[in-house]
Amino acid sequence: MPWMETEEQNRRLLETLQQLAKEEGALGRLAGAISADERAQKTDEARSGDEHKDFLGLIDATTLDRWQKGGLARIKKARSHKKRLVFEFLERSPDFLTPIYRPISQLPFGLLDYAGEHGERITQPFAKDLSRLDGAFELYRPAWTTPSRRDRVLVSRLQFKTEDGFTRFREEQDYVDPGFHDAQINEIDEGAVMFTAACIVMFGLGMNAERVKFFVADSWHDALNGPLPVTRLSGTMMGVSGRKQHPGFPFVAVRTRKPFADIETGIVAPDDPRLDREIAGALGLGLS
Repeated sequence: MPWMETEEQNRRLLETLQQLAKEEGALGRLAGAISADERAQKTDEARSGDEHKDFLGLIDATTLDRWQKGGLARIKKARSHKKRLVFEFLERSPDFLTPIYRPISQLPFGLLDYAGEHGERITQPFAKDLSRLDGAFELYRPAWTTPSRRDRVLVSRLQFKTEDGFTRFREEQDYVDPGFHDAQINEIDEGAVMFTAACIVMFGLGMNAERVKFFVADSWHDALNGPLPVTRLSGTMMGVSGRKQHPGFPFVAVRTRKPFADIETGIVAPDDPRLDREIAGALGLGLS
């Protein structure tokens, strides 16, 4: 992510420089690579507003050495724009495979520039702690293979996982649909979980096909900031695949004690014992 002068970014930068300092000449190579990097030069020029200044190097090895020897207090006092040059270079440089590196070289530079320009706003939906979601869920929604029917319910497996303040999800479907030409369904989707507009929002991409999934949970239990994990959430989802209309479907996700891989996916009838009255009502099954 773009440099935001956060406590976590300062800590990661310090740890990475201390790691590089153990290798003879690594800080010198890093300083030289940053100074020769066109994107770093443009970042520095944009800050100074002078594209024609004498180029003496953007940062030198002695500065990096002082930072790593001075610890976190020294890093925090360093000039933010200099730290930005180092941090963002390490994020995208495969020549320095540090913990900061993120393989984003295939992303268009325009997108990265946009993220840098609006970084503060982009990070807001990720500010809330969503770790109370972590774990495995059974996910229920009307079967997308027969969208006009409400007597067939799809059960898929859903997992949330939070690492380093970022919550992600994975949904899997693996079954044969006897009501849809005995089609073998195999879908794997992964993506980001956010909290925005008072809702939990999940945005995912197909891992084994070109596909987008978008979930908006407007109801859940327990509280995200409470002592207990979230055991149930519900709302509306939409899947995008192919040039056609893409209706929204209600969904309900219920925490399970089963390991994620052991959750059986497939199509069930409304009278399946897993579908209690609350789930049936949320899915519009109209059970009495």
